[in-house]
Amino acid sequence: MQKIYLKYDDYTPPVECDYGFIFKMIYLGFLYPLTKKDYRMFYIILMTEVSVSTLIMLFIPFKLGLSICIIMLFIINLLFAFNYNMIVIEDYLKKGYVPLDYNSSDLLIKKGIYFKLQ
Repeated sequence: MQKIYLKYDDYTPPVECDYGFIFKMIYLGFLYPLTKKDYRMFYIILMTEVSVSTLIMLFIPFKLGLSICIIMLFIINLLFAFNYNMIVIEDYLKKGYVPLDYNSSDLLIKKGIYFKLQ
């Protein structure tokens, strides 16, 4: 997994962020943000999984609903595995952080979430 370094100012140490797909997110699901101490994303993923599971179990018979629920939890985990790191990086960029080096800036420009100001 690639790393991106973001800095806020000259006095604050740079922040190291992962970049790319997270394989652990597929089987850990909402527990993965707890390993990073990211409680906000923990609650977002948990509430997404709970609400989707509840809606499925309310309207579909139990045996079929349980199998569909497991498949949907896998799909939700897969979607967050692709997007979790980009969500974290975008939050840092909104707070005023900027890429530390050319490689970090280039990766973010290729992904389309950061543009250099001329």
